[in-house]
Amino acid sequence: MSRFSICNFTLFTTPIDKQVEAVAASGATGMGVAEALLGERPDIAALRRRLDAEGLRATICLPALLSPLPLVLFPGPEEPAERVRGLKESVRLLAQLGPESIAILTGPRQGLAAAEAREIAVDGLAQVNEVAKSEGVRLALEPIHRDDHESWSLVWNIPDALTLLDAIGDDNIGLLVDSFHLADTDPEIHDRLRAAGPRIAAVHVSDRAVDGRSWADRRVPGSGATDLAPWVAACEAAGYRGHYDCEIFSDDGSLGVADYPDSLWKQDPHDVARACAEGFARAAEGLLTPVGGQSNKQ
Repeated sequence: MSRFSICNFTLFTTPIDKQVEAVAASGATGMGVAEALLGERPDIAALRRRLDAEGLRATICLPALLSPLPLVLFPGPEEPAERVRGLKESVRLLAQLGPESIAILTGPRQGLAAAEAREIAVDGLAQVNEVAKSEGVRLALEPIHRDDHESWSLVWNIPDALTLLDAIGDDNIGLLVDSFHLADTDPEIHDRLRAAGPRIAAVHVSDRAVDGRSWADRRVPGSGATDLAPWVAACEAAGYRGHYDCEIFSDDGSLGVADYPDSLWKQDPHDVARACAEGFARAAEGLLTPVGGQSNKQ
């Protein structure tokens, strides 16, 4: 479990101190931190001390605004310039946790022409990336599932995401690849992961329900329709050596998507965290390369 972490979105309704406790008790060695769940004026130094005391590394951190272009489902300013300013402030804040990466989206085009939306996104990402570089942290751009990308992103696959990153032209901003969004969108996905190599900056894992009720109805690793083993093997073959961060949205009505009766957010956070850790351990058995070592399985 030395390279497994749990995003605090997975424990959405649990107070932050109890989230840290549950993640540490699961055997994970990292925690993904969403700024939106930290409350107003968060004490980042205190959170860093708490993570350190529990032996947890901040892994993938998520800024509150997430993207230069406004999102359909999340609140925030409509003006891209104002969003970019907020993203820069978030990067400076979250960088104090010493994370492996900070996630970012483009946002969707909505009523904009495709070329205009792309120009705004590229310029905004480049500006935020300059701040990330100055803070010594890497940005990670996330493509969103093709069924949901019109609410979240200009890109929904690895080739299009890499083309957009090429327009920025800076290796400090890489890819965030999420098994929920990408594992079932491309029959060549594992080859694409391997080919992406060091451009993979961060990895999210979860499982997709067979019935696929919505983006906010994810499953514990190993309990749904996604075969995570080849996904992990491909990321390892690409040279990825960071944490695999388990990010699960399981709406209990809090997000306004649906009030699922079997929502994980209605369950004990320790049970959820432990189930995530155990599910990932089974899926990734023998596949993870020890940091500084050789692969356990070729």
